[in-house]
Amino acid sequence: MSRAQLTSTVEQNTGGAVAPFVAGKNFLINGGFDIWQRGTSSTTNLAYNTADRWLMYYNTLTTTFSQETSVVPTGSRYSLKVTQATANSYITINQAIETANAIQLAGKTVTFSSSIQATVSTSVVVTVSYSTSTDVGVTGSWTAITPNSGGSITANTSWQQLIGTYNIPSTAKSILVNYYVPTLTVGNSVYFAQAQLEVGSVATPFSRAGGTLQGELALCQRYLPSFYPLDLIGYAYQTNGGIYNMPFSVPARVAPTGITPLGSYNAYALNTSYSVTLSLDAGTVNCAGILASGITITAGQGTRLNGTAAVLFTGCEL
Repeated sequence: MSRAQLTSTVEQNTGGAVAPFVAGKNFLINGGFDIWQRGTSSTTNLAYNTADRWLMYYNTLTTTFSQETSVVPTGSRYSLKVTQATANSYITINQAIETANAIQLAGKTVTFSSSIQATVSTSVVVTVSYSTSTDVGVTGSWTAITPNSGGSITANTSWQQLIGTYNIPSTAKSILVNYYVPTLTVGNSVYFAQAQLEVGSVATPFSRAGGTLQGELALCQRYLPSFYPLDLIGYAYQTNGGIYNMPFSVPARVAPTGITPLGSYNAYALNTSYSVTLSLDAGTVNCAGILASGITITAGQGTRLNGTAAVLFTGCEL
């Protein structure tokens, strides 16, 4: 299909021109599974632990969620690989869309699309749900929307498009997109890539919400501010601790409530290095203070903090 044909088809279905590759048409952040600030593999249940903005859940025993670099569709760097380790179990992969973005979809027809592949014939369903409450998180109360068409496929060993269209109620203030795999047999995997939720009743070619990798990272950091590498100048607030201020590169959705250090860190005082433990002092949407305990220093003296791994500021996700 040519660009002109595609645009014409979209106009017929939506009442307006929609370019096939544009930043901002995709309401799912990190739909390309490009950004992995927390890590590239996890078996932790009901958690944001791998690809940014996606919360993973499995029903029983152990499932592994990991970054895949070999089994990817054309145009992607990665896919999300979900492998069932020990028993048949249902799996969900979820993203909540905050109210500031979700209300733009209220009263409109939207289309979800994604590339799916599996190592064995496997049913995959996508559910779009809504809430009339503001900024509902993934684990909140949701009402599922019956699809107008599509919404499920039987995945196999070739990439396929999972497409579904949905009418979003005019009262919607939050939206949830949910991949659902009813049964995945032991030792098999499903791969997810190029997830997109857009206005209209036609699935157009995948675009990142942020347009570029840098733009996508910035969108993710609104929900997970991070700092890497860590190299900050601060001062001793007492004889065994330093405090360091870190401005965020992107304002957070809300002020962080904690931090997750991903490695080891050292504080330097009077030419001496100390291995330190980090904690959150206080934060706003624009910056936060880090406390480092375990140094020996005179209160008020200068100190330097550094490390080779990222510090993630938590509590900003939905």
